Amino acid sequence: MSRTLALFVCLALCCSANDGLAQKKKASRKPVTLRGKNAKRSKKKSATKSQKLPALKTVADKQKFLEVIRESMPTRRVSTKIRYLPADLDNSLEYRVGRDSDFAPLIDDERFVRRVHLDLVGRPPSVKVIRDFVADETGSKRAALVNRLMKTEQFARKWARYWKNVIFHESTAPRSRTNPQALENWLTEQFRKGTSWDRIVAELVSAMPVRNKKKKKEKNAWSQKTGQNNFVLAYENKPPLLASQTARLFMGISIQCAECHDHPFDDWKREQFHELAAFFSKGKYYMPGMGNADKKTEMKPRFLLGEQPTVKLTSHQRRVAVAAYLVYNQDNYWFARSFVNRIWNELVGDGFYAVDSLGPDQECLHPSVVNRIAAVFRYRDFDPRWVFRLLTNSRAYQREIRTIEKDEELFTAVRPIRLNADQVKASVLRLTGPDRTIGRDLDREFRADPSLPQRDREGSVQQSLLLMNNATLHRKLNNGRLKKQLVMVKAPRALLNRLYLAVLSRRPTSREISRGLDHLMTVKNRAEAVEDLLWVLVNSTEFLTKR
Repeated sequence: MSRTLALFVCLALCCSANDGLAQKKKASRKPVTLRGKNAKRSKKKSATKSQKLPALKTVADKQKFLEVIRESMPTRRVSTKIRYLPADLDNSLEYRVGRDSDFAPLIDDERFVRRVHLDLVGRPPSVKVIRDFVADETGSKRAALVNRLMKTEQFARKWARYWKNVIFHESTAPRSRTNPQALENWLTEQFRKGTSWDRIVAELVSAMPVRNKKKKKEKNAWSQKTGQNNFVLAYENKPPLLASQTARLFMGISIQCAECHDHPFDDWKREQFHELAAFFSKGKYYMPGMGNADKKTEMKPRFLLGEQPTVKLTSHQRRVAVAAYLVYNQDNYWFARSFVNRIWNELVGDGFYAVDSLGPDQECLHPSVVNRIAAVFRYRDFDPRWVFRLLTNSRAYQREIRTIEKDEELFTAVRPIRLNADQVKASVLRLTGPDRTIGRDLDREFRADPSLPQRDREGSVQQSLLLMNNATLHRKLNNGRLKKQLVMVKAPRALLNRLYLAVLSRRPTSREISRGLDHLMTVKNRAEAVEDLLWVLVNSTEFLTKR
């Protein structure tokens, strides 16, 4: 309680100075309303009046607020030089899994360069990049490639699009009131600049979009062109939706069941849900009665872990306060753990928890490992690139693909992972050339919930039919530059090598070469033979899977 009050006192001092308020105005300020133990004391007249908290109506005010709280939290006082290397991760994980377990071998350079390109920048590498990487004999070339890719615009765009899809997949808002592209562009800029994850989330959660009253209501001018406003707008600025989605997306906790009743599988109470929702209300917030909606109970803002403001706040201040409790509270280990678990699930195919199931009563696999990664993530200033660098340079990430049947086998190999819509589209359009119709069709058929665990993601008949029978796609493939280049290659083996590198990012096996040579000899028309081989590879399972 005292720590929270101290934070708000710091805030008041800092922001009042920022506003340029003169010392002579202090006597005219209204006293701050206190909560808890100080409630009775606040009713008594006092010669010393508390400072009034700022309105936080501008972006500068909010940034100042967040900075004051951020600098006062322990995460800023812990050294960012703490070392936790990929080897430390692997040693700890392999010890927990069991050193006598059947671990898959590490992948070769061809498979690594394709995997890391798809994961970090969302597209397969070019033939030249593959050949240059394989030819490079430098021992640290994999780490160097990871660092190089994370500095690109494509890395920032890929993960901005991922989080945009995560936020908007369950959105209930009319599209006329939101702007997903503006959110993606804003997130891209943040990842490009290396903005820390706590700052990004704080901006999203504390956003207070206001409708432009100068425009007609039907214009829906809710400042949706301001990218960070779109998390709030995606859930219609409704307190219950924002409470459940804030907990789900940024803590990995599913509490929506508690809106109507105590959570059946976790230790979340109905009152806790509505206390969290109260942070997002523009005025007083009321919890509807059970069985009698007309019987309502006023709820005061209180975070899930028990923190509550010790002073009366405006709606703007409550939004920033809940963001601060979410990202800077040293006891909220779920915030860091949720990010680590999501990225691990995306890159390896399995998380330590099921995504969005990090509640206190949920089962965790190897908690000491994920806790350690999450703690260092916090100590390293919530740097997203540190998490990607740690994981992609580990043996856990660089192991071969293998079907995993039992939980005991988790992390002994990488689970087969289907490419998402963006990765499929990038892979196809690299072969066909840009085409809006193909891109739209691929987006529609391959779109899936990005929060769904990898083990539950499945293909569909519609996806297969699209790749097999889409007339526009096959016309573009047959008239594309790749096919024309392949037809001009006279040596059959060289043709097959070029084909496999271009489509699957690897050289063909001896069996594939044998079958390919037979086909080239059987079909006398070289163009038709190349067309057949190209069609087979594009429709292969491998084309849609990370190896």
